[in-house]
Amino acid sequence: MTRPLFALPADHEFSPAVRAKHEAYTNQGGLLGAFAYALVALETDSAEQPAQGTRFDDDLDAAIASVPTALFVTSSLHDDAIDEADAWDDDRKRRLNEHITLGDLVFIDVVEVAGSLPEGVDLESVLGTVRRIGTGQLREEALAPTTATLEDAIARVDERGAVWGDLAVSLIDAIDGYSAAQLERLRTITTNGMFVLTVVDDVEDLPEDVDNGVVNVPLALYDGETTETESAAAVAESFLESDAPRRIDALLADRWADLEAGAREFAASLDRSDEAILEAVRRGLSWYCESVCSVPLERTVPPARQREIRAQLASDELETRRVVEAVTDELPITSSLDDAETDCDADGDRAALENRVDELPVEPLAEVLIMLVHVATVADGVMSTSLADALDALERRTTATTS
Repeated sequence: MTRPLFALPADHEFSPAVRAKHEAYTNQGGLLGAFAYALVALETDSAEQPAQGTRFDDDLDAAIASVPTALFVTSSLHDDAIDEADAWDDDRKRRLNEHITLGDLVFIDVVEVAGSLPEGVDLESVLGTVRRIGTGQLREEALAPTTATLEDAIARVDERGAVWGDLAVSLIDAIDGYSAAQLERLRTITTNGMFVLTVVDDVEDLPEDVDNGVVNVPLALYDGETTETESAAAVAESFLESDAPRRIDALLADRWADLEAGAREFAASLDRSDEAILEAVRRGLSWYCESVCSVPLERTVPPARQREIRAQLASDELETRRVVEAVTDELPITSSLDDAETDCDADGDRAALENRVDELPVEPLAEVLIMLVHVATVADGVMSTSLADALDALERRTTATTS
């Protein structure tokens, strides 16, 4: 490649607004890439690798992880070129050019990475998923908020949000290391996780979707008026006072239950030690922090806080469990369902996790927890990671508009 992956072209002065978007979308999409990195690393780099797996060099993990990251950036920039163009007025041509051209350049990165993959990596299912992402975007205008059902809205979220989880799994599948049953469980985890985050994001973006006539789950669960005579601010205010937020919470709880079930089944199917799993996670997070994220780790987790985490883990089992619980509670998917009405045995799952971390080596565990604190902080800066946060953000925007 002619420039470092995820870096802006050095020979063009992009506007601050586009630069900020590029960084935010890269930081966001890189989380999906880190997930893929860890799963590929676990299967290709572990000494416990099964006979049917195929060993590649270490660069494969990063190459696989970069594909969903870059595609997410491309898709997001192109979406903004469609959704925001009418508001750009006299600056419209330049901003359109920046969004579309930068999105195209990032896509070229994907093509170059794909061409560098080893011969044994089969990208057929990956290409199929990318086509689904593209065709799903073409159906944006096919649904109208006034006639779309809840089933239509849910299908739309699966098309434009959950499908990104499917893309990550199709890339993991390309290394031919996991069984069909394991891949299906991974799809359950990723697609439901992306569904939750997409719906949460739609809650915060409700005014824009009202203005653009976009179908989404929050509006489908809202019984009020969304006609052209109702302003976006008025709809948002009425939405917040309605029963729709409670209905959304219940819907997300169902998705969370499916995600947890898939995670338990996948974990039970792994023939890997906890140390090997921890190392794969450490490598995936290190790739994100060092090669993708625009925010330095030291900015979100200062050295003093890093030393504190290491000291806490070296203290005793009770303190180790407390630190692990505090960090994992702040992760994007975990925090999004903190108050959900779910029947899953979350306390039992947490207790099982806590019992297992007691036996893990302190230093790699400390590294992982420090990077997870960083990830949670960065994620909070680029998107709402819980329904409560999204509702609070929507209320602040509504109050500012109507005051």
